[in-house]
Amino acid sequence: MQRILIAGEGGQGVQLIAEVLARAAVKIGKKATYIPNFGVEQRGGVSLAFVILDERSISYPKFLKADYLVVMTERAKKRVESFQTSDTSYLDATAYNFQGIPNQAKNMYVLGRLAHLLGGLDFNVLWDTIEERIGSKFQKDPQLRKDDYRALKKGYED
Repeated sequence: MQRILIAGEGGQGVQLIAEVLARAAVKIGKKATYIPNFGVEQRGGVSLAFVILDERSISYPKFLKADYLVVMTERAKKRVESFQTSDTSYLDATAYNFQGIPNQAKNMYVLGRLAHLLGGLDFNVLWDTIEERIGSKFQKDPQLRKDDYRALKKGYED
């Protein structure tokens, strides 16, 4: 079982990362749950996404301790520190080198890093899932497709 908590602020794509991760896992035969946790983050508050991936059925979709903790902002760190243990893999996206990656594609870089760390999620399955989820945005903005693809690939390979 992999318990993943992703934390950031509204508008950073935290929920998109979690949803794509869960959908991609289902495509390769895993069981997955995704529980969004948000409220005032639409006005700048902290946004949380709880994801569980497993080979077996998942009996309860929330957890108190994370196996993987991804933080996208300094403020989110304080909100999720109680979910971290000495065994938690901690991905601090505030420390990533996003050089050459546009702001709107940073979440794709983080998704790539996380998927690579989790193992078992093929890059092409991830990208297909992204295309299904936000392909309409890509039709309106082809540059976004290029930026997101490049960011996901870079994150997956770093």
